Amino acid sequence: MDDDICSNFVVLRNYLLDNLGEAPKFFNDFNNANKYCPNKYCNTDLDKITAGFLWLFEQYFTKYPNNDNNVNVIKPFFLYIISWLSYKLNQKSEYNFTTINDFYTKHVNDNQKYTSLITNDNTCTKLKEIIDKRKDFLEINIEDMAKFYDAFKFLCSMYDNVERNEYDKIVDNAIHFVNKYTDINDYYNVEGTTHSQILFTLLTDYNNFKAQHSSKINNSKELPNLPTGRATKSFLRNSSIKISLIPMTFIFFALLVYLGIVYKRLSFDFRKMLQKLNLRIKKIKRKINH
Repeated sequence: MDDDICSNFVVLRNYLLDNLGEAPKFFNDFNNANKYCPNKYCNTDLDKITAGFLWLFEQYFTKYPNNDNNVNVIKPFFLYIISWLSYKLNQKSEYNFTTINDFYTKHVNDNQKYTSLITNDNTCTKLKEIIDKRKDFLEINIEDMAKFYDAFKFLCSMYDNVERNEYDKIVDNAIHFVNKYTDINDYYNVEGTTHSQILFTLLTDYNNFKAQHSSKINNSKELPNLPTGRATKSFLRNSSIKISLIPMTFIFFALLVYLGIVYKRLSFDFRKMLQKLNLRIKKIKRKINH
């Protein structure tokens, strides 16, 4: 990740705001992106989101045309883009997309603008290959992937602070990032899942940032460390996650219930045994008396 990539999101957020309650700039005045709109004019929010999605990829490959040699590498820019996309799609329940791939299949894969981007423009020739190689990330539930967006956003804010020489703000953004990372780590850091790969990418990018820029920050302040432990919260609920975690509290509760049942059963059997014993004693006494 770097400031140039992050700055593209800042520009795009002027036209597609994170907060739907605010008034954005008129999207069709965004000349760099509206070429991806139908007839260069986006009528719907979905048109705008699709155009923004394609524009972000164009910006990356324009700056780094030769930085895609290994299409198997999980690139922070790719994850940031799909987390932003998930965040925007998740804001509109009427879209009825479950995974990113649902959106990609219906609105991108056969989109003439997308086809033109990956065939006619030499800068983006490997875009489709990268997306096809990382289809596992496109199968993530949109609601889940949207939760990673704030972490990427705070990480980008730190790069922006460096670019603007605002070193006094880096620690605050780092704290926000670590808090957000810790929250999603508690739920999603399950070995063998795509979610854990995203967390590892965030952790690696953050640690690289620390190594490069910690010396520029006031010595009295240190950038906090990220947790590395696995998920601890209840269970991962969405169908896109195949591994479930059984919480220790549930196991403990089940054990208590089982022990309670055993105790009641033993108590009942013991009472019955005492009753039978008393009856036998009474019978013996009656025989002795007679």
